[in-house]
Amino acid sequence: MSLSIANIPYYLAALPIIYLVLPSVLAVLPQKPQFLLKCIVVLLATLLMSVLGCFISIICAILDKRYAINYIVSRLFSHLAAKPCGVTYRIVGEEHLNTYPAIVVCNHQSSMDMMVLGRVFPKHCVVMAKKELLYFPFLGMFMKLSNAIFIDRKNHKKAIESTTQAVADMKKHNSGIWIFPEGTRSRLDTADLLPFKKGAFHLAIQAQLPILPIVAEGYSHIYDSTRRSFPGGELEIRVLEPIPTVGMTADNVNELMERTRNMMLQHLKEMDVYTHGTTEASAKSLSPPTATSPSSGKTSASSVGQDEAVKKRKTLKD
Repeated sequence: MSLSIANIPYYLAALPIIYLVLPSVLAVLPQKPQFLLKCIVVLLATLLMSVLGCFISIICAILDKRYAINYIVSRLFSHLAAKPCGVTYRIVGEEHLNTYPAIVVCNHQSSMDMMVLGRVFPKHCVVMAKKELLYFPFLGMFMKLSNAIFIDRKNHKKAIESTTQAVADMKKHNSGIWIFPEGTRSRLDTADLLPFKKGAFHLAIQAQLPILPIVAEGYSHIYDSTRRSFPGGELEIRVLEPIPTVGMTADNVNELMERTRNMMLQHLKEMDVYTHGTTEASAKSLSPPTATSPSSGKTSASSVGQDEAVKKRKTLKD
């Protein structure tokens, strides 16, 4: 035991070297062992940052910087997990991250979105998540310390109370909220989005705060659990221009939701054309549906057809 304790400084000194060498080692492995080991790296990074995040949360709370917790931890996690896996980023519109407070909405593809979230998570922003995450070891504790807003989807009254309190907290602390409007991981094998849920848009209008859309391109070329492939590569993330909600009322929720979804879908498909070489004809056929008319408040026929098509698409195993 004494020998092990005496060697701890050497182990710690070796960690930076391992971290720097690991990407090159993993890159030359065969596909399936590479996939397995990179997934283990992401899992270990998640566990490490959950524990480390608790300490960071306590320090930030003592310094009265609780709304910097998520920004610090997410950036650290992104670097810690992405580099060994060979994932790099191309960020477009990063200047819009300074638009806060705001309701941040982002597409949700798989559990690997944590690396995406980490790279573009804004300052002064908290996460809205399902209540079940509160009970995950370390992760739940960290989220609680970092002011995460937990929603009980099975109890509508408590969900309303949580969002009402969230609006008050945003105004008090000049902070924003990160929400995945699809509600769950889409796992789609094409450049598409699941139908949006209205919660984020009700919240934005209630608080009279802008919607800040963030779109990460489809990353099956970087990570594909169906083919057990995790080669890494460059991932484009676009931070779009904020959509103002000042003057809107509950009657504008559908309009705001459709406008946001159409904008995000347009950029998602543009990135797909760029990355995967979709033909121009195919790109035209993938154009987003016509936005809802503010006067009618009804979803267009093309939007309905698209949502039905999304439900029937083959999904990726996560």
